[in-house]
Amino acid sequence: GREPYLTEDRARSLLQERDAQIAALEKEVTLLSNKLSTLSKSAQQTGHAKRRHHPLTPYGNLVTESESNDGAKRRQLKHLRERMGRNASIATAAVLNALPDDETNRSSTHALAQRVADMFKDPASHMDYLNSEQFARDLLKINSKVKPIFEAEPRVAFLQSPAYVFGDIHGNIEDLHFFSDNVWRLGMALTAGNFVFLGDFVDRGMQCLEVVAYPFAMKLLLPHKVFLLRGNHETRDVNGWEEHYGERSFIYQCRERFGDDLGFRVWEQTNQVFDRLPLAAVIDQDIFCVHGGIPRPVTENDDGSPASRIQDILNVPKVAGINPPYEHEDESYQQVASDCIWSDPASDEQEAHGVDPDTGFGESLRG
Repeated sequence: GREPYLTEDRARSLLQERDAQIAALEKEVTLLSNKLSTLSKSAQQTGHAKRRHHPLTPYGNLVTESESNDGAKRRQLKHLRERMGRNASIATAAVLNALPDDETNRSSTHALAQRVADMFKDPASHMDYLNSEQFARDLLKINSKVKPIFEAEPRVAFLQSPAYVFGDIHGNIEDLHFFSDNVWRLGMALTAGNFVFLGDFVDRGMQCLEVVAYPFAMKLLLPHKVFLLRGNHETRDVNGWEEHYGERSFIYQCRERFGDDLGFRVWEQTNQVFDRLPLAAVIDQDIFCVHGGIPRPVTENDDGSPASRIQDILNVPKVAGINPPYEHEDESYQQVASDCIWSDPASDEQEAHGVDPDTGFGESLRG
């Protein structure tokens, strides 16, 4: 049969109804997420965590680049299905070596994030914006808005599956585009599950500012779906090491893009956000996610046995410089935070000759 005639007033009425339904669903999701987070933390503290059965073996995907007969470069996924924990860090090394507001604020936050999302979809057509003072001001606003969201989160994020876990981005917007094209093709909001990034957003690549802006903007829009963990490059000692990384350092790109004064403000304000990033995540009370490795124990139970490493991480201050530390940072918990972002799983050779059998830890090759 024929479709009923839709008047402009009727269309507006339907749109308002849908907007109200969406707002109600968003409110319900927020309430359920808060309840879930509270229950997860309570279970962790009481030791009665219920683990979810995983019938499938976790596996990783490594993005590789090959050259076809016509000389064109193509990206493809290589599945890694064995020894997931150790191979994740070693494979990465091998590749590298080769908050509720009022309606007005919500609207302005959405517009701000939408500008960044539009830029991310097609950076080439937004070059004027990317090299403008407006982009710098937008970054400063995003930093200001996202900072309290991260500070309010525990140092260990407790999540439920399904979850997508992503490794180092290192200033490479092409990697983010690959994930966008293959994982959240309809957008993060319409893709079921959570998104966990394991840190190292900056340095080495040439689009550090874009790579920082996009996940920060998504965190503003989807604070209960997007989780950003801290890596060792989210510290001032590393991303400010211009002598070592040159034009690929985060601080160089901030100053080159926006000038010395404004560029330094963007760099420092972004690092203040990095100071507040969680250090780890736990999925289904079963899967531990961290940029570096499991930290050395710093506290003991009454019987002298090491306390929960999760609890040690939760005790790290909500604002931590790490490298360099703030004055309020306790040395033992600075060690915990540093281990989370710096430690590497040992290779077979290291494990055989350089690991203390009593503790399971050894001297890092990084010193």
